[in-house]
Amino acid sequence: MAYAEQASFYRAALLLGLIRGDRAIAWADEVLAGDSSAPAAFAELATTEPDDLTAMRERLFEIGGGKESATVVLRLLGLVQTDLASGRRSFADTMTILKQLRAFVAVGPDLNEQVKSLGVGVAIAKPDSPERAAAEQCVRDWLLQYA
Repeated sequence: MAYAEQASFYRAALLLGLIRGDRAIAWADEVLAGDSSAPAAFAELATTEPDDLTAMRERLFEIGGGKESATVVLRLLGLVQTDLASGRRSFADTMTILKQLRAFVAVGPDLNEQVKSLGVGVAIAKPDSPERAAAEQCVRDWLLQYA
């Protein structure tokens, strides 16, 4: 995967809270160790404090630009699925991330409609009802394709 696409992935993953800053720094360190001609933004990224997400996202934007590719979106959904399946993230948090994905990441119209439909299904179902359990299971099943 090209640097620009990788940077776009890390930038979006940081925005959505799917990874921590140290993971993007580790990637920058790997690039610098293996490519002496890497853009200067990698050195800046590698020396950014891992908790300064704004600065990290700016450095990543310098490397990757602003629009996420379909491949990046699929990788992000893979992280969402992994976090939900592992219990790292609750179902409610997962739904929040999916809502944020639609709002802040360049997802295509089909994916946007799928995520919207799943969210509506969960939102209109009464809590602790069989309908709600079925709607939540639909989300879990849908996310499995990104595992």
